[in-house]
Amino acid sequence: MKKLYRAPIIVPVVAPVIEDGAVLVENGRIITVGPYSDLKGRGELVQYDDSALVPALINAHCHLELSHLAALGREKVPPDDITGWIRELLARRMAGGEDFLGSARQALAALYDSGVALVADIGNDPGSHAIGAGSPCRHMFFQEMIGGLTTKGQEDVLATLDQLIADGYDGIITGHAPYSTGAELLVRLKKRAGEFDLPISIHVGESRDELEFLATGKGPMADFLAEYGFVDSSFVPPAMVPVSYLDSLGLLDHQTLCVHCVHLTEEEISVLARRKARVCLCPVSNNYLGVGKAPVMTMLVHGLAPALGTDSLASNPDLSIWQEMARLRADQPDLAPTQVFVMATINGARALGAGDLGQLAAGARASFLAVDIPGTIKKDGVIDYLTSGGGEIRCHWASDEGLGHD
Repeated sequence: MKKLYRAPIIVPVVAPVIEDGAVLVENGRIITVGPYSDLKGRGELVQYDDSALVPALINAHCHLELSHLAALGREKVPPDDITGWIRELLARRMAGGEDFLGSARQALAALYDSGVALVADIGNDPGSHAIGAGSPCRHMFFQEMIGGLTTKGQEDVLATLDQLIADGYDGIITGHAPYSTGAELLVRLKKRAGEFDLPISIHVGESRDELEFLATGKGPMADFLAEYGFVDSSFVPPAMVPVSYLDSLGLLDHQTLCVHCVHLTEEEISVLARRKARVCLCPVSNNYLGVGKAPVMTMLVHGLAPALGTDSLASNPDLSIWQEMARLRADQPDLAPTQVFVMATINGARALGAGDLGQLAAGARASFLAVDIPGTIKKDGVIDYLTSGGGEIRCHWASDEGLGHD
């Protein structure tokens, strides 16, 4: 049966905002979107007053398996000491004693309740692929690998990868970052991804410590990696900036999602654009860790289409894409509200190969939200409200039938 969802404001994302509009849905897909006067009577009416209908949000980068370490994300961290934060994170994680799977599932449920239709979830624990079991939120799991920076380390991680494949694992496998994942492993992972038409996701240019380590093999990151046995005297740094290094390995294309991208030069941004690589920003986590602000305006000038992610509860007190939008606007006042909302919706969907999400348009999945809108908010101001409201935004699912429809 066709349903006609009507609201005072419709935000298609891929078309201008519609006043007194409607979305016509059948079998989990949107048939058309337009003024209610044009669609009246074409389906069973579902009326939303004082609301705007908007596409479901996309979280393009998260670490749900760290949700049991949420206390760390509420503590004060010295600015620009990401290496110290990683050290503390690992210490708490290795201490164990927490139900990481239960905490992760609670976090995923909260993401769905906040309007997220799809999350790219990165995890090291093999059990983390089960986080999404039974959830209405689409859980896209990336099995992350770390290591291989030394000859012995390379032998160990490649053997682990071979065993994972031999055991029949057919999901996404990716590397953590250019400073923590060896070149041979990164190349192998990218080759496998290409063979199976899968994306990869990798942390890139998140901190100055990373840049120093890749350039010289020294600094706080080098000390930390040596402490945990990831590097030794045989390690030879690539002596490159992160994007140039990844490009030299052949890792950059339209199915490579580069996350954070805080410390990139304009030349690196130009390389990402030429390779048609994807970018995901995590402004709340970057602010919490004090690592800086991504050069978003330069990215847009070069034609990149950034998505948004939340990272983990260990570096973000609230996994809310609404908060990410508000933080990004505060950090980047020259950004237009429409540019930010696109990042939270269609850009994220396209980056994850799910372009039929994140928009209200014919053929798209019927996955959209009803957002409470104050009476003072009209058509011309609705996207400004959506991208700046942060914790004030109240939404619920108008339709999520498209999440399970193929």
